[in-house]
Amino acid sequence: MAARILVVDDEVDFLDVMHEFLEDEGYEIETALNGEEALNTLEKSSFDLLVSDINMPGIKGFELLHKASQLYPDLKRILITAYDVRDYINMAKNYNIGNIITKTTPFNFEEIQVFIDNILTGNIFGLDKYVQGKIHQSFIRTNNDITKANNDVIDFMKSERNKRKFKQALGEIVINAFFYGAKQEDPEKKQNWRFDTTLKKSEQVVVSWARDSEKTGVAVTDQKGRLAKKDVVFWLERNTTKGEDGLSIGLTDSHGKGLFITREVIDRMIINIDPGKRTEIIMVNYEEGLYDGHRPLWIQEL
Repeated sequence: MAARILVVDDEVDFLDVMHEFLEDEGYEIETALNGEEALNTLEKSSFDLLVSDINMPGIKGFELLHKASQLYPDLKRILITAYDVRDYINMAKNYNIGNIITKTTPFNFEEIQVFIDNILTGNIFGLDKYVQGKIHQSFIRTNNDITKANNDVIDFMKSERNKRKFKQALGEIVINAFFYGAKQEDPEKKQNWRFDTTLKKSEQVVVSWARDSEKTGVAVTDQKGRLAKKDVVFWLERNTTKGEDGLSIGLTDSHGKGLFITREVIDRMIINIDPGKRTEIIMVNYEEGLYDGHRPLWIQEL
């Protein structure tokens, strides 16, 4: 049976486009122009997924998803917006929202399809879901392996733009995966970190990379699954929020800045978590100028 999706937006043209696209993908679609209409529709019929705009007259998107989650706990939920997601990080934390799609120009239909399929199926892991090219891999079991893996990835990049951006992001993410994820070191006690140990094969960090005609992607996976959605959103909020001095309130935090930096420099940071089993952070850069718009919030926790 086809999954049933309710799409809510006060822009009729956008609803028409989404309805046509998702119906062509095999879903059963209904639409609503505001939150009140959406709640009435949910009351009359069951759905698998609710996709809602944030800024609408009356009930806003965050409030709509909150009410829907209370009334229909099994209903999966996604927000969508044309605005900068950084402006909504505080609300994402307060409402426990990990997925906010952004409207790009032109609209990225492939991305929305991946987003929705991930949410509906729970099949979230694997770089091949996001980039279609040949997958290359490197395995990290020692501190020395980190430099080799990073260099292999950067050498693979074609453009100087990608080399620069991935070099900055990859250094942060691989170190996090190795020391915090796999080795479970305490970020508050870096002076006690053990640099000379070797991870078991079952603990190794896996770095994968690929490119297709539109984008280049890198995935970093650890086998512990220590990261949590609530912590990611908390750290993003800390580094996005400014204090009275105009500086980030998370500026002196010992942990969390790597994720914030990565989200700022890479087009898409996708975080997939199977608690206690696996964490995968995927970084994707599109070809320059291909899509215009803001970065989404993309955190999937099973």
